[in-house]
Amino acid sequence: MSTFLVALGVWLARLPLAEFMIGAALSERGAEADFQVESLDLDGVTLRNLRFGAEESPDAAIETVEARWRWRGLSPELAAVRLTEPMLRLRLDQGGRVSAGALSGISGGAPGRRRPTIPRFNLEIIGGELLVDAPFGQLTGDFRASGLIGENFTAVGRIAETTRPGAEYALDRGKAELSVVSHDDSIAFRVSAEAAQLLWADARADSARILVLGHTPLDLGRFTIEAAMRVAALDTPTVDARLLSGGVTGEAATREDALAFETWRVRAEADAAALALQDVRVQRPRFTANGEGAGAQLRARWTLGGERFDGFGLISRQPAASGRLFVSEDGEFSGDALATFARSALDGDAQANLRGAFPALNGTPVGPTFAYARAALDAAADNFTLSAPIVLNEAEGGLRLSVVAPAEARAATGARLRLSPLRRDTPALVLQWPGPRLTGAVAVELSGGGAPGASLLLDTVTSSAEAPFEADGTLTLADWRADGASIAANELGVTITAAQGGGRVDLRGPARITGPLGDGEVRDLVPTLDLAISWGDGWRVMTNGACVPVRMGGLDVAGLSFADGNLALCPLDGALIAADAAENLSGGFAIQRLALNGSMAGPERQPARVAAANVVGRFSGRTGDITLAVAADRPMISIDMAEDRRLDVVLQRITANAYIGESWRVVGDFVQGGLTDPTLPGSVSTIAGGWSAAPEDGKPVIRVIAGAALLTANRPASDDERPLFNPLQLVEIDATLRDNVVDATGGVLLAEQGRQLALFVARHVMSDGAGSASITASGLTFGPDLQPYDITERTRGLVEGVTGSADIVGDILWTRDAITSAGRVRLNNVSLATSTIPIIENVNGEILFDDLFALTTPPGQQLSVGLLNPGVAVTNGRIRFQLQNEQRVAIEQAEFDFASGVLSMQPTTITLGSEETRFELRLSDVDASSLLATLNVPDLEATGRLEGAFPLLLTRRSAFIEGGVVRAQGEGGTISYTGAAGESATGVSRIAFDALRSFRYDSLSLTLDGDLNGDVVSSIEFSGRNTGTPVDLGPIAPVPGLGSVTVRGVPFNFNVRVTAPFRRLAQTAATITDPGSLINQQGNVDEEELVDPDAPAPE
Repeated sequence: MSTFLVALGVWLARLPLAEFMIGAALSERGAEADFQVESLDLDGVTLRNLRFGAEESPDAAIETVEARWRWRGLSPELAAVRLTEPMLRLRLDQGGRVSAGALSGISGGAPGRRRPTIPRFNLEIIGGELLVDAPFGQLTGDFRASGLIGENFTAVGRIAETTRPGAEYALDRGKAELSVVSHDDSIAFRVSAEAAQLLWADARADSARILVLGHTPLDLGRFTIEAAMRVAALDTPTVDARLLSGGVTGEAATREDALAFETWRVRAEADAAALALQDVRVQRPRFTANGEGAGAQLRARWTLGGERFDGFGLISRQPAASGRLFVSEDGEFSGDALATFARSALDGDAQANLRGAFPALNGTPVGPTFAYARAALDAAADNFTLSAPIVLNEAEGGLRLSVVAPAEARAATGARLRLSPLRRDTPALVLQWPGPRLTGAVAVELSGGGAPGASLLLDTVTSSAEAPFEADGTLTLADWRADGASIAANELGVTITAAQGGGRVDLRGPARITGPLGDGEVRDLVPTLDLAISWGDGWRVMTNGACVPVRMGGLDVAGLSFADGNLALCPLDGALIAADAAENLSGGFAIQRLALNGSMAGPERQPARVAAANVVGRFSGRTGDITLAVAADRPMISIDMAEDRRLDVVLQRITANAYIGESWRVVGDFVQGGLTDPTLPGSVSTIAGGWSAAPEDGKPVIRVIAGAALLTANRPASDDERPLFNPLQLVEIDATLRDNVVDATGGVLLAEQGRQLALFVARHVMSDGAGSASITASGLTFGPDLQPYDITERTRGLVEGVTGSADIVGDILWTRDAITSAGRVRLNNVSLATSTIPIIENVNGEILFDDLFALTTPPGQQLSVGLLNPGVAVTNGRIRFQLQNEQRVAIEQAEFDFASGVLSMQPTTITLGSEETRFELRLSDVDASSLLATLNVPDLEATGRLEGAFPLLLTRRSAFIEGGVVRAQGEGGTISYTGAAGESATGVSRIAFDALRSFRYDSLSLTLDGDLNGDVVSSIEFSGRNTGTPVDLGPIAPVPGLGSVTVRGVPFNFNVRVTAPFRRLAQTAATITDPGSLINQQGNVDEEELVDPDAPAPE
């Protein structure tokens, strides 16, 4: 009875007891559920309102669950399950994770001794609903199922085509379907999903589709799976793909005692039309992998290829990578990989950066080596193959990546860059996790193909999460030569330290540089480096000491040669050069008290010195577009040209702003310069102007632009002398230094008036130390605004009132030993006056100077003078002369037309400015009649020819005639005086006047002696006879008883001596052709200026 009562009680309490037991079983598997047991009997159970999760938002809910079982002996066996109106809610978060809420924690329970299986039973799902909560909104679907699993079971779930618009998350025409079929004691499923477009935060996929197929027997002894995907376009911040597709196939056999793989095999493939991972782009990428294993073991091979790789500054038209992966039974893995980039080239930016590392610095010591390296590396960067082997293995509980074999880039030109282990027993680099931690000993070598030979040997390389990257070793530069230039460093000490956001490289030791400097050369320039190059929010190049000592073996520049120079390069503001985070440059250098001693090039080797008080350079601009501003205070060059000749060029300041980018150029200016040379007629001061330098046709060209200078004549030897020329200004000086040759042009102005006088053209060959200059003044017009004394004070007081024009050309030649000059002056209708000759007109001709500085000429210089009138006009002058040293003028010939004859000057040499000057004037074949007309003497006619000579002595105080003579030529001539001067004369005077009315002379002479500023003694003698009307002699020789006596042909001798100041010379000169004046002197004697009382009367 008691047993019956207990059994009755259990039966009556079966529903609460069933709820308890079912709830406990679900809780044991990690699921908390609410439900009600509606019925329970020996054949089955019915549950209502089964719910998982919160009541207001359940993760799953089923209206009715009906389970039926059958008994096999005392063991029930599930026979059928019906789910009515089940609801399943899935949640998809913004990270792409799927959650089933409370159902996610359900486990399979305790493991058994055999592998689990899928039971055969009838499963029916009626009116199933699927809810998917996603960032773009909720998706809804339905599912249903029916049939006996393992025989005729089918199940279908669908999400119909749905669009959910949104700004950050959106779905356009998305749909999905799950189908499950089970027959022949196996089960298979198919899952497909697609969308026209899916927007997920900052990622977008267009025309995406995925398909997954799976199959397994009910005993779960073997699995096969296939998956495929296709995306027309995928855009994310890090991935950009076009026509991306891929697939995975695999199969596995499971163990008998557990649901675990015993053996398995898998294959994966993927490809795309184009794929970009951040800045890495691949055209037609292809990936394949094959793996197999037993238990936990894995053996896999993979390959990766494409038609074009573009990334990390590299473009490869044949990229490929392959590798192997191994996993041992205990889970340790290892592998290796080889990446090969064939038919590769650096991209445009990388090649620009490579070229920028070797800027075009033509004309600088590193110019040829940089150019050679740039050309070699640029050619190598156009076609090379890069290979990098890597070994992967597990060690010390983590992953280790090692470079144990050389990684190499080999160019078609033969250039090779190789990274290899420094020691045979140690990998070059080892990167290990956890950490990461990097160690190694590496050799980096560059060689071949014209590239500079370089070797960086890092003895130690270390880095970890706790410590910065550190490396220490040596750098050797060898065989870096080009066109006579070289850069070398033998085991330059290198220490590298790098941490997050910054680092530092220290260089220690000497480097040796040889190369050109302009058209010269620097030899064995050796800076002893002790530098630190740091970076982080920019970068800096600093000295570890105060300054960098620099030794110079030799310097040849501008025709000068220096040897064994030493200087110190000191940083400004703590850095030789620096850049901030925005790449703005700063820093600079200073060289104090620069002094170099050397000599001029050439056999004479004249001593030379170059010095500057201070040289300062400052950097500005930006990285890749550098500006270096250099200023030198009081730069000076001095050359001992000869024992008593020193050439000095001194500037107050010279500046140079160098702009260095893909090419280079320099602009600057210079101020307050001066040039002195004892062989020059003057000194050059206030030199100023601008200059520039830049490469043209691969060679440096230096230009001086709009230069100016003041040219001042040397101080005369004594105060009595005047300067050779007044201050001149050289303006608009443009000069070009190209191929060791300086070409210059400019203008010459009068400094005081600012009036242009001439233009000049100059050339200097620096290697020869020789050159020339040509000064041209075309159409230099004299007038009221310009007189010769405006150009040179030496003409002041000598000439005045100059008009006309002159063409002047001066040529100056110089060598290392001497300066010579020559020139020519063409006078064009020049007229002027002197202190003694008031009228000189129409001077024409060309004067050739063989020394412009000394103003000397060769013999035979010729000028023509239209008119010269010192009181008596002479015309058509022909002068031949030579200007000699010490202001001497050699008169070779001087002739003027005068009175139908010639007035000439005897050849002589005159010293200008001397105490005494002697020369002789001559009259030749002067016509007496023309002379009377020239002198404009009235009432007198004469015939005959005259000649004479006038020796002159000129002193600073006066002029003297010494034995001057004028005499008649040949058989004499006639004189006829028709004036009224003798009408009132009586006696002898009357007879003389009557005789001179028609008088033929046989001889006539005039002598002059004396001081032209004092008394001049004149003696006039002429003799002859009267002709024509007889002369009445009655007044002087009466004949008694005869009345008037007249005679014809009576001989007369006139002999008159006159002593008078030279202002009476005109009166004396007139007596030559006006004897009446002599006769009048007998009766009209000046009381203050007495005529010699002993002068004889006419006989």
